[in-house]
Amino acid sequence: MMSLPAPWSDERLESSLPSLLDAGVNVVVEAAWVPRGVADPRGVALGKIRRIRNMVLQSGHQAALVTGPEQLEQVVRSGRIAVVIALEGGTALVEGEKTLREFRDLGLSVVGLTWSESSPYADSSAEPRKTGGGLTEAGRSLVRLCNDLGLVLDVSHMSDRATLETVELSRAPVLASHSNARALCDVPRNLSDSLLTAIARKGGLIGAMFHGPFVVSGRPATRADVVAQVRGLVQRVGVAHVGIGSDWDGIIKSPVGLAGSRDLPKLQADLGAAGLSATDVRAISGDNFLRFWRDVRSARATKASP
Repeated sequence: MMSLPAPWSDERLESSLPSLLDAGVNVVVEAAWVPRGVADPRGVALGKIRRIRNMVLQSGHQAALVTGPEQLEQVVRSGRIAVVIALEGGTALVEGEKTLREFRDLGLSVVGLTWSESSPYADSSAEPRKTGGGLTEAGRSLVRLCNDLGLVLDVSHMSDRATLETVELSRAPVLASHSNARALCDVPRNLSDSLLTAIARKGGLIGAMFHGPFVVSGRPATRADVVAQVRGLVQRVGVAHVGIGSDWDGIIKSPVGLAGSRDLPKLQADLGAAGLSATDVRAISGDNFLRFWRDVRSARATKASP
């Protein structure tokens, strides 16, 4: 999960296009995130979605927008970077289903009903009691609609109760795009062992994130600490349910030794040195996301029992 504050070619970015190409990255999830308290959250999200689309168009055929797993495979085989658009912040969905469909038609594939602010649909981990701690009735309706549309539901930033209710209600597996194990770094944004287990049992995926204060407590994080988080997730839920969700260019504090995309091969090497097989490292680096997305789409045709 990334959110670009500057042109994609800008080498000051942690995930600039040149650095992604140098590192061999072939899939990125770009977030249209909505800051707290903005007057026009729909307009902000719409502007960011359009910016991501323009970023892809201006990439010189080095990237392509994808809205499904089959497209993703085709783009990767062609040697380009597949770009997936995500929404962070249900406050942008000012007209509920209508706005969600509008964003979907512009290429939105991943939906987070909260950011660091509770929305009319769910409570945020930063505000876990604003509407009772979980999904609202409108939020439950949107979860069902996302299932029907084949959109990925992202529970990162949700309160514990909203996360569990989403996992239990959703017909499809859910994504925690950028969350770590709370047992290894005790902050509300990370996931408890019980939530990690619930997500995995439903076939979901957890992306280990790189924001230092969410990786380790009490000191600056290092690449070794990220390796420890990845291994901790693997120990709790199994390799098949673990991915990478850097949150680069989302105003994060990057770990020492993991300053940007060009350091990703070093992370992969460290994961191998820590005991993960080459197959496992490939799975965590991207294969798991492709399988997960296929499973989400498969669930679209499966209606809930009456």
